[in-house]
Amino acid sequence: MKPDSMNNLSKEPCSGNSSTENISHSSDSDMEFVGTSAQGLRKTKGKNERKISDLERKLAEVEIHFKAQKEKVNLLESCIKDKDNFIKTLQMSIELVNQTKDLSIQKMQSQIVELQNTLDLSKSSTSMKDNDDKESSGSVDSNSQHKKKNNELNSEIGKLKEKSDELVELIDKTQKYENNLREKEAQIARLEFKIDESKLKIMKLEGMVQEKDDKLLEMEKKLAAYTLDAEDTSESHVFLNSSKVPSMKLVTLPDFEPFAAVFEDIPSAGAGWMVIQRRIDGSFDADIIKQLVNGCGDLGGEFWLGLEKLHRMTTNRRFELYIHLVDFDNVTAFARYDNFIVGGPSERYKLMSLGKYSGNAGDALRSHINKASIEDCTFGFRPSTKWWGNNDCNLNGKYCGSKVQLDTWDGIWWGRWNLGKRCSLKSCKMLIRPKP
Repeated sequence: MKPDSMNNLSKEPCSGNSSTENISHSSDSDMEFVGTSAQGLRKTKGKNERKISDLERKLAEVEIHFKAQKEKVNLLESCIKDKDNFIKTLQMSIELVNQTKDLSIQKMQSQIVELQNTLDLSKSSTSMKDNDDKESSGSVDSNSQHKKKNNELNSEIGKLKEKSDELVELIDKTQKYENNLREKEAQIARLEFKIDESKLKIMKLEGMVQEKDDKLLEMEKKLAAYTLDAEDTSESHVFLNSSKVPSMKLVTLPDFEPFAAVFEDIPSAGAGWMVIQRRIDGSFDADIIKQLVNGCGDLGGEFWLGLEKLHRMTTNRRFELYIHLVDFDNVTAFARYDNFIVGGPSERYKLMSLGKYSGNAGDALRSHINKASIEDCTFGFRPSTKWWGNNDCNLNGKYCGSKVQLDTWDGIWWGRWNLGKRCSLKSCKMLIRPKP
């Protein structure tokens, strides 16, 4: 969360001399304080919007696929219903055929028994008449009658054979129907398996749809967190918190790239203080000399807002300054000024004004008024003291990890607050807010 990489601040200086203490009272300021990050927020918002669009597109594809699968399942179920009706009809036909076959077989068996009895009777009668013929030379009419009966019996036997052939054919048809029924049952089993597979796919698709819905809801919540609420712009500055972190806001200035800043409440001084500097561990000692104008550090750690932003803010309207100091014995003190103004690049970012002092740390910064933060040279600007001169204090100097008495101005110290000596401080913090 480096401000120099995240904010992409404009390095173009403003022309003309900076405003004086009277000009800073202007009530026509266009400065705005807005919620979390600058360009980073817009990139994140754009990225989230693209993700939401992508998720919506994927969700639409999944829904179309889901509808197609559902229609396919409905078609399969309709086909199975038709197959079921056909199978029921086929089973009824087979049962009817079986009943007809059983009745035909029983009838044919009874006819065969009856014909067999008639044939036996005829043979017996013929045998008896043959004996009579041998004894009495028989009668021609009786033989004709026997032949006629034999012919009738042969005709009945032929009919029985035809019936038997029809029965065999009927049995073959029944066998074919049974084979067809087994094939249909196998086909139904395959269709039911496909239906189960389709149901599983539908369940997976429903899970995917739910997952996409959850992701979409999550992305919408994240996007809502970055939505800037600009309803009230009637005053000269507007506080618009656009972050879930209450202390993080976006600051916009006229003709300047927006940048992120941390805001804090001070129990003894009220709410709405913006952190412009923080020293706690010396992590930006190597960067401050190069980034004095543009700012450096981490919003959550050691941090310096930058002279250009301080100049644009403090000349845009009146600001008060609050300085919080802590020594290595954890003793705290503060200094407060009611009209803090930083000059522009043409003035080498001089400390133009402080206003009235209050506090218990001592008015050590007073002697630094009209002191420049950078020195002029032939090829442009170059940092000098990292502070507005080196008279009675320096909060941008080299950090010391323990309490030491300094023999140089390049340290973190404030006047003679600590036992009248120039001792290194454990931490310090500078904050500003618009003067009510």
